Amino acid sequence: MSVDGTHRRRTDVAPSPVRSRRRDVLGAYQARCLVMDAIAVLAAAGVGVAARFHSLGVHAEPGFDRVTYVEASLLLVVAWLVVLAFRGAYDTRVLGTGSEELKRVASGTAVALATIATTSYLLKASISRGFVAVTIPVGLALLLLGRRVMRRWLRSRRARGQMLHRTLVVGSSQERTGLVATFDREPQAGFTVAAVLDPPEPAAPVGEWLEDLDRLLHTERIDAVTVARSTTLHPETLRRLAWHLEGPRIDLMVAPDLLAIFGPRLVSRAAPDLPLLHLDEPRLSGPQRFLKSAVDRVAAATLLVLLLPLMLLIALAVTSTSRGPVFFVQERIGRGGRTFRFVKFRTMVEGAHLMRQDVLGQPDPDMPDRYRTDPRVTPVGRFLRRWSLDELPQLINVLSGSMSIVGPRPMLLEEAHLLDDADQRRHLTKPGLTGLWQISGRKETSWQERMQLDLDYVERWSPALDLVILARTVKVVLSGAGAF
Repeated sequence: MSVDGTHRRRTDVAPSPVRSRRRDVLGAYQARCLVMDAIAVLAAAGVGVAARFHSLGVHAEPGFDRVTYVEASLLLVVAWLVVLAFRGAYDTRVLGTGSEELKRVASGTAVALATIATTSYLLKASISRGFVAVTIPVGLALLLLGRRVMRRWLRSRRARGQMLHRTLVVGSSQERTGLVATFDREPQAGFTVAAVLDPPEPAAPVGEWLEDLDRLLHTERIDAVTVARSTTLHPETLRRLAWHLEGPRIDLMVAPDLLAIFGPRLVSRAAPDLPLLHLDEPRLSGPQRFLKSAVDRVAAATLLVLLLPLMLLIALAVTSTSRGPVFFVQERIGRGGRTFRFVKFRTMVEGAHLMRQDVLGQPDPDMPDRYRTDPRVTPVGRFLRRWSLDELPQLINVLSGSMSIVGPRPMLLEEAHLLDDADQRRHLTKPGLTGLWQISGRKETSWQERMQLDLDYVERWSPALDLVILARTVKVVLSGAGAF
């Protein structure tokens, strides 16, 4: 058991084996961009300090002399670079080409400005608005100029055959000819064709084709896979390919007409005569995962304090109306296939989990009816379920880090064998108190519908989607839809 009380035993639902991640060919370029940005932001802060004490010709605010402004400038530099990193301005998948890189620099600067203003207000720091008004615009201009300079340097290296992604092109001979020619003609885009691969035959097993692809990835030291416009590649094959490449650091590029298959995970990677879209890995990783986890824990701690009196009343009602413990504790499957101890208020008779198979059986179209008439549920338990009050103790799971506020519902261990390869992707994120399943009918939905909702959440996650789910959860709880 880990220090947060969650079990770390792995089940057989974990994603496919992790392969070694290749060294990013733009790692050195990424470091150069970071150094260039640090110089740009530091220079902008210096200009802001000089303007504050010389050009503006005014006295410092109480407690804010030159030394204090220098210290504030250094903090500003660090905060600005951190915000740029969180906004993806150093993601090597957008560095060096297209407008996405510059958009992330600009949006990161806007967030940095908002952060400075908010922090200054909350701490009641009398930082000169003139200092900020000079530093931020100058900093943005220097950042964009620095990225332009770095791009010229990168293009010169690529023209010499350096810093190029070794690329595998997937497509029939006719379909890939134009794309290969474009790669050869446009080295500034950052790719060189190292191998080609025909798409699988319609009746051939996709698994065997992926094994052939794996061999090429290893022998040719492939950094990127590009799918040409193809009428023979089935959408499900493309999804399997995308999931297969998430383990190693191998980029996937696709034609724009595949937008309907991959949706919001596609990011433009524009280059002359090379209209390709880059497929991002699921967004629930890296900085996004950190921010989501931080928000979850703060929200859980706040709600536990506010709802403690209500939870005490519920505990009293549970223990005074039926025999058994207050809480029902059970092992469930969490992120990465690891199990954890899931807690909720007991809503069934004692030992109900031993009767589950006899009462509910295997998932089928009649499962919702069996849930609706489940004889194991106590009268108080039925009330708690109607208003979702039995789920409140799971805020403890959120606080400990084993669950999230929003995400797929944690799966039972005995349901693990029902998952196929695609369904296992639901475990890329932490399970949640609420999610797409809860706002789409809950137990009135079929097993297949539940799995599809979970996969949609993983593929399309964003902070806005979480807010929509939370808002609709309130409506669903008040209506009682699917709560039995």
